[in-house]
Amino acid sequence: MTLLLQAWVFFWGAVWGSFLNVVIYRVPLGLSLVRPGSRCSTCGTPIRWYDNVPVLSYLILRGRCRACGAGYGPQYMLIEAACGVLALALFNATVLPLDPDTFVPAGVTWLWLQSFVYGLVAITFIDLRHFYIPDEISLPLVAIGVTGAFLIPAADPLAHAFGAAGAALFMLALSGISWLAFRREALGLGDAKLLAAIGAFVGWKALPFVLFASAVQALIATGVARLYTRLTGRSNALTLTTEELDAHFGEADRFTDAGSHTVVPYGPFLALAGLEVLLFGDDLLWRLVDALTRLLMGLPATTP
Repeated sequence: MTLLLQAWVFFWGAVWGSFLNVVIYRVPLGLSLVRPGSRCSTCGTPIRWYDNVPVLSYLILRGRCRACGAGYGPQYMLIEAACGVLALALFNATVLPLDPDTFVPAGVTWLWLQSFVYGLVAITFIDLRHFYIPDEISLPLVAIGVTGAFLIPAADPLAHAFGAAGAALFMLALSGISWLAFRREALGLGDAKLLAAIGAFVGWKALPFVLFASAVQALIATGVARLYTRLTGRSNALTLTTEELDAHFGEADRFTDAGSHTVVPYGPFLALAGLEVLLFGDDLLWRLVDALTRLLMGLPATTP
């Protein structure tokens, strides 16, 4: 029974991943999520249901359209597989072991957390590609996070409400300071709304780790991306200059005296840190600090 449930859970998550591929592509373009149905972007042929089975269809067709043979990237299949794995990880953490007395509330918690994870996935890929975080995703996440915390017995509603409000206020203050320092927007309002959504789901105690981990991981990724560009002479997929960003949004004449800086989408790193704290606990930062301190001082590691 457990194995069958886990297989169903993986497929359930993969189906949502297939839908997220539609969200990632259409929301930034202002297109309907319902009509038209999925179709080949090269020949326009509608994709039949048996060619739209998550993960399996990509593998069977080897990443090509059945009608015209045009190839499409593995991102679609990878997002489907990742959502299946994430749904399964949340299921194992919140629902298992199966208990008739707790199955229903645990299942509700699982569904609540899934909305958070799927929102993070969509925001990550949209921000990487378009350098913005859509309100259509982040604001509903804030509402779902706070409302769900009042309905789920295991959650502390005040901690989640304070997490959402405190995160938004902190990011807005940081955005104002960065404006004074760089004479331009350095942290977008989308990042503030995303951090508010993260705080709404993981609570205020987890925010120090989210801020610390996202900053460190963003610095590492930016360094690697810039090193790649320097060694190969090719542009990377992560960073832009402020001039390129302004041209992307049609604001090339707005910040002519602000100087040139490297720009990186911060949403994916906030999302990654939010996912890490969800899967590994809100005390992860302090456990890492403790482990590092013990390592540097030559002390024995504490048992988990």
